Amino acid sequence: MSCVGELSYHYQREQNASRRRGYGRRRIITTADDRYLSQCARRRRTLTARQLASQLSAASGRPISRQTVSRRLDEGGLFARRPVVCVPLSPAHARARLHWPREHRSWTPEQWGHVLFMNESRFNIQNDSRRAMIYREPGTRYRAIVEGDHYRGGGLLVWSGIATNGRTDLYVFAGGSITSVRYRD
Repeated sequence: MSCVGELSYHYQREQNASRRRGYGRRRIITTADDRYLSQCARRRRTLTARQLASQLSAASGRPISRQTVSRRLDEGGLFARRPVVCVPLSPAHARARLHWPREHRSWTPEQWGHVLFMNESRFNIQNDSRRAMIYREPGTRYRAIVEGDHYRGGGLLVWSGIATNGRTDLYVFAGGSITSVRYRD
């Protein structure tokens, strides 16, 4: 074998050796850091990966990127998902909601003619709570409920109603708080 052939042979062996499992770049995050990240993400689910990265960097003294934090949380079974935004119902509320339709299921069309169903929606200008992400495990969608926004800042309240004989106009309340007097008027 010539010198060039021998050199090529050794070079190929080195290349194959460096590609074996465990010979890649060393991980900057330890298993203790993984546990710390997991605990922080579970305790305060609304922290972003960037906030978690800066928190871990401050605790460990090593620079850690947002992508590394996201990857490590994904591998640990925590995924960034949009939260369910609603006010959770208590068991008493759920019973009351079932009681009302059962109580009124035998009503006649004339009785239903005196009922007005109303609905309102608020459109908030200041923040979009649907863009917020939380870290949670698969299958725990309703365990991580974020209570409804209190709508601080500018927004519009849109209200309307329907009945068997027609509907109301669409009302838009812009600015100011909706008091009971303003709502009634």
